Amino acid sequence: MDETAQPLPPPDMGPQAITVAQCRSHAPEKFELWEGYVFTGPDYPEERHRLLSLLLVNVGLLEAVKLAPEERWREALEQVYG
Repeated sequence: MDETAQPLPPPDMGPQAITVAQCRSHAPEKFELWEGYVFTGPDYPEERHRLLSLLLVNVGLLEAVKLAPEERWREALEQVYG
């Protein structure tokens, strides 16, 4: 994120409104597919991370966790937090 980027609040359980400035700071101008990855290849995930953060804030964590089975979330949490 550059110096002019608008910071996002951390994702919360429910959806949060975002501003136009935050959207412009975190969402790419256009979607492109590179070798099966949106925006850039697997070695450069920064744009995908910024967009994911924006979407998690805007959608909320309760809706996000419905996208994968509980076992996968538990496995991911264990790998990240031990």
